[in-house]
Amino acid sequence: MEFLSANVVGHYSGKLPCADCEAINTILELSKDHSYELRYVYVGKSSDKFIKNGNWKIEKNNLVLDGLDYEYKIVDGVLWQLDLAGNMITGDLAENYQLEKIK
Repeated sequence: MEFLSANVVGHYSGKLPCADCEAINTILELSKDHSYELRYVYVGKSSDKFIKNGNWKIEKNNLVLDGLDYEYKIVDGVLWQLDLAGNMITGDLAENYQLEKIK
């Protein structure tokens, strides 16, 4: 698990689907000390930035962020947001629920 934890540290970004806006610009920073900062903006709705902080851990190949209702599955350096039941999101927008590592 330590190897996976070390590989997941870094910055991730993506434009997640939004029901009542253009997209949710999302940036997630995972630190070596297992803290995180999640920043997001609802594009086309508001310029307000929302920030969540907490700790992260890896459980069963999923990234768990304290304070969030959902997890991320880690696949080849990409974080795939899971639904509230912990399943991969399916359907037309499924490909959009991912955060890619910023090199």
